[in-house]
Amino acid sequence: MASDAIISLPGEIIVYILEDKLLDFSDVINFSSTCKSLYKIVNENNKLWKTKFFQRWPLLKEVYQTSKELEHQMINWKEEVKISLNSRTILLYLLSSMSNKHHKKQELSNSEFKEFDFLFCPKEGAHPLAYYFLIDELTTLIKCPAIVSNLTHRYYALKVIRYLKQTHLKGEWQKFISLPSKQQTLERGATIVAQWSQPERHVSYPTISSILDNIAEQTKDLLKEQHPNHSIFSIPTERFIFWKNNIIDDNQWNISETRQVTDALCKVLFEKLGFYGNSEMYYSSENSFIDRVLERRRGIPITLAIVFESVARRLGIRCEPVSFPSHFLLRWKETYAPEFKDTENYYIDVFNGGQFLTKKNCPRIGGVSRCPIEKYNVHEEATAVEVVTRMANNLEIAARQHTHINGTHRTARLRSALELRYMIQPNDTNTVLQLGRIYMSQHMDLTELVKILENMQKDLELMSRGQANMISQTFKTLQKCQKRLQPKEEIKPKKRIPSVKYAIGLIMKHKIYGYLCVITGWDVRCMASTEWMNEMNVDGLEEGADQPFYKIFVDDGSCQYAAQENLLLAPNPEWINHHAIGRYFYKFSGAHYIPNEEKAKEYPEDEKVCNELIVEYMQNGITYNTT
Repeated sequence: MASDAIISLPGEIIVYILEDKLLDFSDVINFSSTCKSLYKIVNENNKLWKTKFFQRWPLLKEVYQTSKELEHQMINWKEEVKISLNSRTILLYLLSSMSNKHHKKQELSNSEFKEFDFLFCPKEGAHPLAYYFLIDELTTLIKCPAIVSNLTHRYYALKVIRYLKQTHLKGEWQKFISLPSKQQTLERGATIVAQWSQPERHVSYPTISSILDNIAEQTKDLLKEQHPNHSIFSIPTERFIFWKNNIIDDNQWNISETRQVTDALCKVLFEKLGFYGNSEMYYSSENSFIDRVLERRRGIPITLAIVFESVARRLGIRCEPVSFPSHFLLRWKETYAPEFKDTENYYIDVFNGGQFLTKKNCPRIGGVSRCPIEKYNVHEEATAVEVVTRMANNLEIAARQHTHINGTHRTARLRSALELRYMIQPNDTNTVLQLGRIYMSQHMDLTELVKILENMQKDLELMSRGQANMISQTFKTLQKCQKRLQPKEEIKPKKRIPSVKYAIGLIMKHKIYGYLCVITGWDVRCMASTEWMNEMNVDGLEEGADQPFYKIFVDDGSCQYAAQENLLLAPNPEWINHHAIGRYFYKFSGAHYIPNEEKAKEYPEDEKVCNELIVEYMQNGITYNTT
């Protein structure tokens, strides 16, 4: 029999077969359940379970290899699998319950994610590396093709991963600012900004550092061609590692060799690799993320300066970041030795191809009437914390400029930027006040902000009278709002009337503007404010305000409110690229979106209407992609 033949195989051959990537945990467990001898082979082979663990969660391999928490422990990999699978089950259960709890809210408070803390916080009893496991699971769920995934679970997974990553990064930031100032490198600070602002992406410092290392190696290759006798080629590896991880006090070469390195770096960075300033989309958030800048090779002055300084430092060159009001430049001198303190300063304008500027040749930057170098030559070198603060300010400006990426909601971007700034500057009253406005507008839990302002009130004597009054007034307002917070309302089903022609989930085309959209709700008549109706000239419509109006998600990421007379069923339905699609729908059928449980309860009669309209259109010869 086949089973006898398998049992007769040597144990190592059986394990080798079970290590195949096509076999998952359930296959291994089922196989081991067939007889005692196979159970023993499988159950006692720690290497097999380790292999299967990393096949299932490959991103965790690096984490386990570098973990100090598990450095001297003997790991039982079968137990790791059990713990991880159990955590996954709980995670999916919590995700599946979020829509029922939070479907009426656009932005969720951090307090509404506290039920996840026991899954990833070691202080709550979680596995030391549980955080990384959950991130891996959520990332897998988010990256699953949207057309085949549960869109509602995916929507809330993005919110959970934001909470997990930003909670984790608060601890990482404290570790960063606790480092000696010489070890607070710009690229580490910039990585935290990129990780905070892009929770849906895997942004890794080792990856960013490796790319910077590669640029440094390319620069050395060019130096080898042009200056084969340069002293850099006699330096031991340990020195390069030190420069990589520490801010250096001076250039490590004589003046001539220093010039050779900077010239080679400019050629590699700006000519060979083509890094340049993104003047066309200056206020795009992507320009502030070091991973995106390295990937796309374009950015704004501050991120390009971080790239240049980080590579230069790896090559033994000191550059000082200088935060001018109208521009961000790198200051460089041929030598920083005390006896040469009067040596001329050069400023490297990385936004404009790495030009070396002095008082004599500095152009007017940013529209200022005088050269900023001449006016602000006394500026001190910016610290890593100051650079990160400016990056957070840039992200706030980007959010307010509506230049969000992938249709991400402006409020979410602004909230993220302000919470980042609060993490960096916890005593900045203006940031706290701006966060308070967002939290109030989104009906979010104000408990945390109330506590922050309460503590600030204790130190009012240390502030100006204006600050004290502003904080006191905001504190009182927040307290009143906190008391008015009501528990979630029950879903009230909407009753259709004959004049409502369309239904939620249908993919529509706007007759005037031509965009595609999906209906997320409707009113039997226009329920917008008088000001909005006047601005949109609703009275100028053929049927005016006394016709159904539809809430729609548009393919450009926006939310609109459209009159029924301006909409028609899209002849060729397509996926609508909107960040909040999963808030109301759990699946795309190819012809329409299927509402999740909460949305279906709100519009209980719409499913029948939706299906009837699609059938009618198909019978009339209009082709729908129903795959």
